[in-house]
Amino acid sequence: MRKKKHSLISKKIDILFLILSPIFAALVSLFFKTNFFTSTLLYFGIPAVYLSLRNKHTVKKSIIFSLISIVIIGPFMDYIAISSGAWYVPKTVFPIRLFNVVPLEDLIWGFLLIYDIIMFYEHLLDKGKHNLKDTNLKYFIVVVIFIGIALTLIYLLKKDIIIGYSYLKMGIAIVLLPTISFLSFFPRLLSKFVKTGVYFFVVGIMVELTGVSLNQWGFRGNNFIGWISVGTIRFPLEEFFFYIVLFSTCVLSYYEFFDDDRK
Repeated sequence: MRKKKHSLISKKIDILFLILSPIFAALVSLFFKTNFFTSTLLYFGIPAVYLSLRNKHTVKKSIIFSLISIVIIGPFMDYIAISSGAWYVPKTVFPIRLFNVVPLEDLIWGFLLIYDIIMFYEHLLDKGKHNLKDTNLKYFIVVVIFIGIALTLIYLLKKDIIIGYSYLKMGIAIVLLPTISFLSFFPRLLSKFVKTGVYFFVVGIMVELTGVSLNQWGFRGNNFIGWISVGTIRFPLEEFFFYIVLFSTCVLSYYEFFDDDRK
């Protein structure tokens, strides 16, 4: 009974922290007009540390999965997106950009976001096993390498195929279709994915409004299917749909398929 009560209190503390953390990040970012890197640490770095301390046995595989995801495929997607005008980061705190195009903040942002999504899911919602499955991770590495190579070859050989509406095309191929395919085979996971998605939807809106208002990133291309405006802030429908709405579900679909037990 005492253990159950302690567990309930701990869960309430977790929920309170996860609610207050993005509010704190938004207030600090807007008040001090922080750069992209600092805001990334505020929004995603602080929760990453907290969730790591609360769920230590999941840290290793979450780090590995997040690193594989962002290091192998992140630079290729970012390069294509920035080159085609899908998005851009005007200032970086680092002295170099990868390929002279990709800001390192994008990769740090991507790693921490993916890590937070997995740790949130594992700590609050997933009741499956927590074994690091080397075989499945090898398959995952092969898949993300294939995606990275495919994007690079398409860009080099048939640039016109991917440059126009690049955000839409990459979003459909890498986010939408795999997510729909996975959930069609494992629909019982949808409720847990939705719960995670609701939280990161709210966080995503806050991050987006903060980033665009502080000119941490922007969208100067015209190949978008539409725009969403919030006061003087605007961002593409693709950003809303593929990042804010679907990204957490997409991450968990890959994660459950390649690195977890799908229970």
